[in-house]
Amino acid sequence: MANILNQEVAVISHIKAFIKEESSNINPLVVEFLNGEYENILKSETAEKLLRENPKDTEDLVSLIKNNVEKLLHSENAEPNKTELEILLVGVAALQLFVQNNWLGPLTSSLPTEFIHQRCRDTVNKHGLNDLSVDGEAVYNLTRYLPYLYIANIILLECRDFLSHLHTSKWWLLRCLHIQQEVLDDRSPTLRSTVLELIEAIVKQEPLFTHDEYKNQVIEFHLEAGHLCHIYYEYKQGQDHFNQAKKLSGLEIHLTGAMGKRTRYQQDEKAQLVLEVKRSKEKVGIDLEENVSLPKVIQLDDDTVLNQINFTDQDHQFAPQLTPLEQSVVIGCMEAYRRSLASERLTDQEILTYLSCILSQLCNWNVGVVGLMLRSKLERDSRRRVERSMMQFEELVNQVSRSEVSIIDRIQLFYANPVPSIWNLKKELGYLLLSLGCTSQAKDLYESLEMWDEAIPCYQRMGKLDQVEVIIREQLAKQETPNLYCFLGDVTNDVQWYQKAWELSNHRSARAMRCMGFLYFTKLDYETALDCFEKSLEINSLQIPVWFTYGCIALTTHKYEKAVKGFKRCVTIDSDNFEAWNNMGTAYIRLKQKSKAFLIMKEAIKYNYESWQLWDNMMVIGTDCGEFEDVILAYNRLMDIKDKWVDVEVLKVLVRSIEEDLDDTKGQPCKRLQPKVQQLFGRITAKTTSNGDIWRLYARLILLNNKPENIEKGLQYLQKSHRCVVQTSNWEKEEKTCTETTEQSTELAKLYMTCSENITDKTLKLQNLSSAKLMIKSVVTKMRQHHTDPVNQTLPASIEELCKGLDNLLQDIVNKIDVLRNG
Repeated sequence: MANILNQEVAVISHIKAFIKEESSNINPLVVEFLNGEYENILKSETAEKLLRENPKDTEDLVSLIKNNVEKLLHSENAEPNKTELEILLVGVAALQLFVQNNWLGPLTSSLPTEFIHQRCRDTVNKHGLNDLSVDGEAVYNLTRYLPYLYIANIILLECRDFLSHLHTSKWWLLRCLHIQQEVLDDRSPTLRSTVLELIEAIVKQEPLFTHDEYKNQVIEFHLEAGHLCHIYYEYKQGQDHFNQAKKLSGLEIHLTGAMGKRTRYQQDEKAQLVLEVKRSKEKVGIDLEENVSLPKVIQLDDDTVLNQINFTDQDHQFAPQLTPLEQSVVIGCMEAYRRSLASERLTDQEILTYLSCILSQLCNWNVGVVGLMLRSKLERDSRRRVERSMMQFEELVNQVSRSEVSIIDRIQLFYANPVPSIWNLKKELGYLLLSLGCTSQAKDLYESLEMWDEAIPCYQRMGKLDQVEVIIREQLAKQETPNLYCFLGDVTNDVQWYQKAWELSNHRSARAMRCMGFLYFTKLDYETALDCFEKSLEINSLQIPVWFTYGCIALTTHKYEKAVKGFKRCVTIDSDNFEAWNNMGTAYIRLKQKSKAFLIMKEAIKYNYESWQLWDNMMVIGTDCGEFEDVILAYNRLMDIKDKWVDVEVLKVLVRSIEEDLDDTKGQPCKRLQPKVQQLFGRITAKTTSNGDIWRLYARLILLNNKPENIEKGLQYLQKSHRCVVQTSNWEKEEKTCTETTEQSTELAKLYMTCSENITDKTLKLQNLSSAKLMIKSVVTKMRQHHTDPVNQTLPASIEELCKGLDNLLQDIVNKIDVLRNG
């Protein structure tokens, strides 16, 4: 008999060639599994003893299977490893049948109840729906043959302690939990915790993860773990797994450019984005089989856009022919890349470039399904490609029910790629129909899927909301479920139906409390909404929209500690949520914890680098906190985004901190920042030339150094500042602007006088003083003309005082001019 571990490896990676290599030395159930004959395994003697023997005449399938597993392993003729392997194979055969009927096709006809004891058949669906629901998240109602998943879950999870001698039982359990998560309404914290624990435990297993001969399996596992981590928002951990898979595969993957044409009538070659893949080691994975079955790729039939880029250098190979496993690594790296960047910085073209590389040399069914689905999603907003997007989605949906391609051609690397379920494919098709204005067709599709969340907006668009209420009530007449009552509440906006759902679920429906909370939120009953959200989140703490709304309500009602809690949970689950980071910063400001708020804003910017609002918030908070280096950085970034960005108040603080040589938040003197701030002012004044405050601040900054050239520059900047002020229409009419203009004029006149003292040339001295004289006379004249009472020829006291000060300064200047001329 072949080594048990090698048989497990063949099963976990679906290595059909193992049958020929080991011929008669393989367990017959392994042969059935590798041939895709999963139903035969459920008809086997082992399955008979596991699923159909019922000496205690119980209705409970869990008890039945657990008792039979224990009985099998403790029988006199039992060979522990062999028996455990056969028990495992029964569980994974059931899992594969569930995947086949809900993900891959072709659909099978045998009912799962045929394989279990008759006493359990009537209740297995009900028990399965109940036991597979976790954290108040219900199982999707239209899953096909749910008992298969229930059987797999019982054997792989409930009986896992009986499979301790096997090397891959935990890995299969991980796959089973992955599929269980996919059929739930939302992410489950309980499953997340178990999944992350399993991943950590599996990578420590020897010799599977320590011997080079199992490298392909290790790569496959890291890909599966990476995609699972992404489901639970563990993007950093997911990226680590994808990077490890890439490292082990020896692939070097990066985007580059090459000259080529994208359209039929393009005359000149232009730089085109292309994915370059190189091997630094021997290829990994099994080579492409001859006559392999693949999903149909719909070609682009457009009179202008080419089906693929026509590169100038036709002989250059950007990627070798990759194995299916290597293509899965590229898909994983694409997912890691997609999650590593903020959405505004990521273009569809970059992802399409990854997909083009894969689809141009397709050699695996699941890689093809994932690649074609993603391409279709990206193309549905393109006028020239939307027709192909529609046709491709329809093809992906229809191929599931076709029997020409066997499951064995479809199953390889299924778990290593984010393959969508049949209902999610149809859901995406519905989105496409809706975007094209085909509301009625989308409504019919969603209704057939019983996806009322999506169907209700379609009925609203069509003005037929009363019809969907009738349909939901008809469904309730057949069977009452918490979700259906929630949908009825959504349609009627009546809280009683959410309360009914809550009671029907024995206070376990997170959805019921969530919907109730949102309804109270729309009615501005914030206290009740918060209470509902708290109850929902106690059941399922992975609901990002609920945490976010909870935080917003708390912020609105001045419950800032709760607001911080809500937004913090948002970013703990999904660190990319920049709005939650921003709002958390706002909550900390309200709590007068500006230093924390500043750090939060810096974190938010990582996830939305192009948001000028985030940069502005960071700049303002940083100014208050004394984070002046970051303030300068933020101001420069705002100018990158908004070009002519002006915030005089921030600039005033920067200049004053340098003038007074204040310490920043790190205890460093601000004087050291003068070169950076001067550089910033240079950039600002190159874009904004008509703001007198900015020119005046720039002059103050320059004049901190009394070198003659700095005084000359300072004079130029003050001149520009003064010009901006006096060119403002009607400045002389308001006392406030008269006062400001007087201050500016006095400052400029004194600098003229200082400059004249530093100049040896008599003519230049006179020029400076004369300029000061003319400037002062002009300002005084304008104020006197507007404010002099025409009857008694007097000025208001405040204006009289301003004019008197300028007259005195003017007399000093005239005296200096006289001295120079007479000397």
